[in-house]
Amino acid sequence: MKNLSYYFLRAKLRFFSQRIKSFRDLFCIYRILMYLCTTKGINIMKIKTFLIIGFATLAMLSCHRGPKPPVSQQNLPISMSKPAKGDKAIYGLACMGCTDSVVIMLPNQGGDPVKYNILEANRNRQVFGNIEVGDWICIIPAREKNKASMVIDLDKLKATWTYQVMPHLRDVTHLSKRQQQRILANMPDSIVETYMIPREYGFTLKRMGEARSVGMVATNSSVEDDSPVEYPKVPLYTEWHAYNGKLILVKGRYEFNNVVFNEKTTYDTLSFVYMKDDSLALRDSRGNIQSYHRKANARTANAAAQKAAQKAAEKFKEELK
Repeated sequence: MKNLSYYFLRAKLRFFSQRIKSFRDLFCIYRILMYLCTTKGINIMKIKTFLIIGFATLAMLSCHRGPKPPVSQQNLPISMSKPAKGDKAIYGLACMGCTDSVVIMLPNQGGDPVKYNILEANRNRQVFGNIEVGDWICIIPAREKNKASMVIDLDKLKATWTYQVMPHLRDVTHLSKRQQQRILANMPDSIVETYMIPREYGFTLKRMGEARSVGMVATNSSVEDDSPVEYPKVPLYTEWHAYNGKLILVKGRYEFNNVVFNEKTTYDTLSFVYMKDDSLALRDSRGNIQSYHRKANARTANAAAQKAAQKAAEKFKEELK
């Protein structure tokens, strides 16, 4: 009478034979069966017979399957990111054939390139940036089909943009601007040269929505406290997004040297006024327009201000001696 091990092995063989789909599966089953042979004392010849049948079955299946049909790449999306809720803009890549009157864009969701008429948008000065092939662009569609009311070259927007800021006198905020100008005019030239140093404020927009502020200058705290002037507070940006043809700058939580900035997240919504070559103009929610100039990078933007701050710190050390 056959023992229980034999029936156990037979049931296992029937179970595994229905689930073999590759040589890797067959190898795993072989390891299990060899373990059963050593622990249950089953005849190894039965295992070899099973393996021969398994290899033959896989060979026949591989012949019948044939080569897999190639996957069509035509309609695959070029980006898996989706626009934010309520964003009606269309995002994609600029293709060959873009002119002053038309833009050909490959949408993020894939498919064929789409031609948009931008003649009226150009007349209304609503085309921002010099569009080149391969640039990531944003289109605000008009009511008419395949017509754009606004086009923004987002790749041209990714750069370091700054504007010049001058310090103002301390403890004279109660005075009018004319009175402050009189005080500055009567200041000795040495004080003006030492303290009235312009700085560059702004932001650097990077890939994946990352933003960094420009304007921080390392200074000696003692020198800063004794200075007769002070600079406006630098807005610390952490993210940027395009939304319905507007630029959203995010002031998110930021920690540096155990100091927390922007404990509460706020958003600056800016409208495009002008963007071409090295110039950018944005309008804030209050209607104020700020002009920016493109810089090579954030490090060199305040090189002169950093040098002046170091000079003031050295002068302060000499006075303490």
